[in-house]
Amino acid sequence: MSTLHPFRRGNLRLLQKSALRLNSTKVESTTAAVQPEEVPVTSETKAAGTAANNTESPHFKLLNAHNIPYDGPIEQLAEMSEAQLNEIVNSAPSPTLGRENILNSRFEKLLSLYGNRDKLKKQFSSSSSLLARFPNLVPSDSTSPYTPAELTIRQKHHASMMGGLGSKIVKVYQPHTLITNPPKINQVTVEKLMASGAHLGRSTQLFNQNFQPFVYGKYKGLHIIDLEKTTSYLKNACKVVQGVVENGGIVLFLGLQVGQLRAIKEAAKRCNGYYVARKWIPGAITNSLENPKPRHEVDMQDFKTNRELNTDESNQVIKPDLIVILNPESASVAIKEANQARIPTIGIVDSNVDPSLVVYPIPANSSSGRTTNLICGVLGKAGETGLQRRLQKVAEYKKTLGMEPNENFGLIDKIDDEN
Repeated sequence: MSTLHPFRRGNLRLLQKSALRLNSTKVESTTAAVQPEEVPVTSETKAAGTAANNTESPHFKLLNAHNIPYDGPIEQLAEMSEAQLNEIVNSAPSPTLGRENILNSRFEKLLSLYGNRDKLKKQFSSSSSLLARFPNLVPSDSTSPYTPAELTIRQKHHASMMGGLGSKIVKVYQPHTLITNPPKINQVTVEKLMASGAHLGRSTQLFNQNFQPFVYGKYKGLHIIDLEKTTSYLKNACKVVQGVVENGGIVLFLGLQVGQLRAIKEAAKRCNGYYVARKWIPGAITNSLENPKPRHEVDMQDFKTNRELNTDESNQVIKPDLIVILNPESASVAIKEANQARIPTIGIVDSNVDPSLVVYPIPANSSSGRTTNLICGVLGKAGETGLQRRLQKVAEYKKTLGMEPNENFGLIDKIDDEN
């Protein structure tokens, strides 16, 4: 048995003495009722009186109905009824201090619960509550903290009762979905563009006069971009990307600001293109000496043909067929090289940028990461559609020739040359 609190031990001793005093008064009353006549004082009666007075000593043990002494005050209280407990509690002297009154009232409540434990146990076993579903559960004492099993049951009960309450949050913005699962161009609406902040332009003091056709208005020192025109120009850019990839062209995604690496990487992966992040090396297009070597030829399915290239083909300048620039204002060198090499460009232009810098401008907020991720994902999705169409056409063409879908065209060319 665990040790009791000092206050509880004191109250139990007090109750034990009160119980002994109550039993002694009951014995005296019963003896007076049975033997109304006076008993002469003898040596035996003196001895009996001395034994009765010794019941107040701490070494005295109260006997139960079977004349077996109790082990402690808890066992004595265990066999008492609720009325006997209340009588003992009321017979105990009340404390004098206010703190003791509060503690004594709490102790009386605990004793009343302890006296009614059998009744409460029957109610618990017969109830249809959640705890009744677990017959092997041992409930903790009312003065002890909950056990881990009880806490788990209480949490399940709370979830079943209160889990369905509250607001249901729908259409929550998740940043990774614009990169991992971007929408198609037919799913892009003005509401999605506005939610991404594409309508917010730069300050009116930084306004470029050539951007005037794309301005919707002014608000608190900012130019508001017309999202209807943004949607229209974005559709045209998607058609360009889809057409270039479908015809076997190379698309290069260029994002030089922090936080754009993952977006351009995923977009380039979708359309089997390339990307440049953080810094554009001057001369990457115009300086042919910096092109990678050795080189190899690929077919329309992007498989190696294993054909040996001649000198002119080995020295030919490799350049992309289309460049997608997320921030044209910070990629002026790349735009100049693309214009010099006659490479078409697609760019997200803001209100402080001249739209004529790129061939296919998309008026939107280029400083917002959410906007650039959305537009880059949509363009990458369009390139993926073009790639699937190209592979499907090549598979149908191979089928007409009696070839397998994964068979290489270079093997057929070698066989024809040998024949």
